[in-house]
Amino acid sequence: MEQELHNVSAQKADQIMLTHLVRIHQDKEFVKGAVEQARSNSPFPLIHKGHKEVSVLLAGGTRVTIKTPYLREDREGSRGPKRKKRGKKGTGVYPVLEALGIRDGVSPATRSEIALYTVQTASYQEAIQLLERRGLSCDISTLGRIASATAQADISLRDAALCAAMNIPVSPHGPLASKRVRVSLDGGRVRTRKTKKGRKTQKGRHHFTTPWREPRVLVIDLLDEQGRPDPLRLPLYDVLIDDADATFALLIGYLRLLGAAYAAVLEFIADGADWIWDRVEQLKLQAQIPESILVQVIDFYHTCEHLYEAVQLCLSLSQKKRQKLYKKLRHLLRHDPLGVSKVIEQLKQLATTRRGKKMKKALLYFEKHTHRMKYTALDDMKLPVGSGQVESAVRRVVNLRFKAPGSFWKEATVNGLMHLRAFFKAGRWDELMIRVLTGKFSMLSFDLLSHKATASVHTLGSSLSVSDLQEVD
Repeated sequence: MEQELHNVSAQKADQIMLTHLVRIHQDKEFVKGAVEQARSNSPFPLIHKGHKEVSVLLAGGTRVTIKTPYLREDREGSRGPKRKKRGKKGTGVYPVLEALGIRDGVSPATRSEIALYTVQTASYQEAIQLLERRGLSCDISTLGRIASATAQADISLRDAALCAAMNIPVSPHGPLASKRVRVSLDGGRVRTRKTKKGRKTQKGRHHFTTPWREPRVLVIDLLDEQGRPDPLRLPLYDVLIDDADATFALLIGYLRLLGAAYAAVLEFIADGADWIWDRVEQLKLQAQIPESILVQVIDFYHTCEHLYEAVQLCLSLSQKKRQKLYKKLRHLLRHDPLGVSKVIEQLKQLATTRRGKKMKKALLYFEKHTHRMKYTALDDMKLPVGSGQVESAVRRVVNLRFKAPGSFWKEATVNGLMHLRAFFKAGRWDELMIRVLTGKFSMLSFDLLSHKATASVHTLGSSLSVSDLQEVD
């Protein structure tokens, strides 16, 4: 009975929403303003083609049909044959529905629920089952279409805002100003699907390859005075399937937008991957990070893995002695102010065996990153020595949803879905949806969570368009 009452109340809510939609369409001033706004936003002239019936899926699962104004491109006087097929984005716009955030045949709340379940659950099928339990019935193609459109809308807004941030001075009043900031990068693994050219199989399908790609995850979070992640402030996660240069361009854009140059301290911590550390100077220069606040750190636990591998090359020692030596050097590295130098000296003495060449290669790692292994200094500064936050983000954002056996993804699709899941896992889903529905990039908030409920009421008023962002000093 409780479930039936819930379903009935949801359907009643849909009927109330339909009543509001009809009343809004009867508001001549609103309709006129929506039409003028659509024409001003269009790159080509639009003509009014009367009213068309449009089907809209509401949050309670009811599919309603409503007559709404329709505008399309004015083709009078244009050359060439008449268009017979719809373009990728259709042949026109529904200005009143667009003004209300109704696109792709779904209401705003419906879009949010479909996109959220798509990236939250372990598969499309699970998402369909859970949506049906709350009264929303849709198929796999609808899930993918709505989620991908939502992701692409937010990615476009993000890219435009970050591009604008690269061309204006860094604000001293950004969300990261005067904060203790930690930044980290790491890569995951996901299998993509690429269709081969050529003839189809007897079943009418194309052959395809499944190359592995590396989604690169970035994390920006705040630390408290004891060096722990601040539990009262949300982190920022984002993901990108692209090369290292594009990943750093994304990170630099975020740091400029958020005012990281004016942070109290900025710890950049990661494993020893060359693609990361070869670009730190570029990050420091383009994000305008002062040398005085930047602290570069190689994750201590990755360093220990390299140390263990180096000690295992000492075959002249028994396994018991190698284990004892490893523990000794690990302790020096972690607790001795001159630990890195002492470890390097000890390993050099052991590089005289027949495996000396491999030992010398292992030594290069410590020599290259000596200035990033001052772990006792980090204790004094109350900064963490591990990059567990980004390791966890890779696992939760990428591996648990997109790395399942037998899962092959189109690159553009999985890139968008990972972007959505990253913001969901960071607790920023509502921020993302407000951007998508308003078409404006709202400044990312690092306010205390106790104030977020109040702040969300004013979020629409604090949204920034790209043109507004360009005016920020």
